[in-house]
Amino acid sequence: MAYNSLQLLLALCLLRFGESYPSFQQNIPNGEIVPSPCNPNHVWRGVGHKVKGGGGERNQFGIDFDENGYTWTEELCRMDSDGDGKTNGEELGDPNCNWSKGATPQTSLGLSHPGICEPLGSSACQGKNDFIDCATEDFKCNALSDPDIVSHTVRLSESDVPAEETTYICQVLDVPSDKDYHLVAAEPYIDNVNVMHHIIVYGCSDKANITQNQREPNKCFMNRVPGCEEMVAIWAVGQNGMCYHEDAGFKLGMTGYKKVLIEMHWNNPMKVDTYRDSSGMTLHLTPNLRPNEAGMMMIGQAFLMIPPGREKYSVNSSCSSECTNKKMIGNVNVIGALNHMHYLGMSAVTKAISNDKEEHVIADDPKYSYDSPVFYVFDEPLTLEPGYELQLHCDFKSTSRSKTTFFGEGTYDEMCFAFLMYYPKNNWLGGDCVTSGPIDSCEWEEGYVDGCDLNKLGDPTDQENIARYTALQENCRVGVCLEECKEVVREIFRHPCFQSPLKYMMQDSSLTYGDQSTKHMILEYYYRMDSCAAELAMEKCDGNDG
Repeated sequence: MAYNSLQLLLALCLLRFGESYPSFQQNIPNGEIVPSPCNPNHVWRGVGHKVKGGGGERNQFGIDFDENGYTWTEELCRMDSDGDGKTNGEELGDPNCNWSKGATPQTSLGLSHPGICEPLGSSACQGKNDFIDCATEDFKCNALSDPDIVSHTVRLSESDVPAEETTYICQVLDVPSDKDYHLVAAEPYIDNVNVMHHIIVYGCSDKANITQNQREPNKCFMNRVPGCEEMVAIWAVGQNGMCYHEDAGFKLGMTGYKKVLIEMHWNNPMKVDTYRDSSGMTLHLTPNLRPNEAGMMMIGQAFLMIPPGREKYSVNSSCSSECTNKKMIGNVNVIGALNHMHYLGMSAVTKAISNDKEEHVIADDPKYSYDSPVFYVFDEPLTLEPGYELQLHCDFKSTSRSKTTFFGEGTYDEMCFAFLMYYPKNNWLGGDCVTSGPIDSCEWEEGYVDGCDLNKLGDPTDQENIARYTALQENCRVGVCLEECKEVVREIFRHPCFQSPLKYMMQDSSLTYGDQSTKHMILEYYYRMDSCAAELAMEKCDGNDG
């Protein structure tokens, strides 16, 4: 079972639902126009957060807002959260604390930030604003000083945002093709801040079978267009752009990608039915081609079962030295990296282990934030040789959950992946290097794992599969153990494909994709198989397992 890295991508940086909803802005006076202390012409949209765009750690106003139930109370209004001598109400245009949600504030002039002590740099504010670095607000990239840069914005055609909590929307768009260009930087173009959470841009090969429907905005998830598979740019809440290494770029144009697929994630937790959006990405292209073609690979763990109530639960994955020997035809130079989990993620570290067992840290997030992902760019590339092992370690905190969390695409599912940007592109033969439990990616791709022939198992015309399915249908029922079912299941469990943990990994991965009717059929198949699980376990305990 081969996993395609860009099909499994959750669109890097799927939402941490935690605390940065733009809808919270409506719960405070003038919440959508709070000025940035760094630049009063800019809006600080994450009013309760230390990051301008929202997400991650809260500032003191955010903490006080939380403690007041995310509502504007007189108590919250009269507080001076940031300690600058002005009440929160004075800073937000409600000096008399009379405002209520939906009403017009007393004033929208002379506003200031209730969670950041102002004026910045004053003696009264010393030590209170250490989390702010105004110099980092604007996107900076040396490549943009190239006088030949062509900036091309790919935007979704203006569309209605569904009144749904989560929507993925895609559209295939043209890029300049009059000559060859290298994509060297990318910035977000955000039209509707109330719903935008992340954007991924994929390059589409000339062989991509693109339909007319895909040239218009259409619901999608995780790159549904075959041939549009390589991620070339990404934006998520908390980021202001991507600047690529000076020695490499993604080729667009005459002999490169002439079309791109833009995938966007709309987050509409309040299910507002009046929103529209036409966001996108500005791609900065240079005709002055760099020395190398860039590529993107993924490593990680595709089998997750995170128990509830854990302060810390760890998951590991390995792209083995044997596997990198098969996937690499020469050295590759890693020039960027991004760890990716969902909102249970608390820390992650990606490493490379050399042939002489020397350890190299690629991406280390000791305090992972789903809302504020860090894309690491290396001034000096890290060279990987065939035979190096790639490791990823993810830590999760599940104290907020009462049920087991599995791998998947949903908001409350989880992932443990790392994405590595590298060059030269052709030295990596393509595809991901994802493990499923203890089983290596290359084993899955070869189709033979621990005596289980996966290709045969997936063949609906195979007589053994037909006989197994028929026996379950005729002898087993969901929810009750029939005596005649026991021997059927005993025989199935002797088959190498149905030994634990392989059986559970296949069951879990089978339910990750497909429509509801397919998932229902798969569930019924395994429920029948497991209908006598308790009875057979007791037989083993008694020594009568047949």
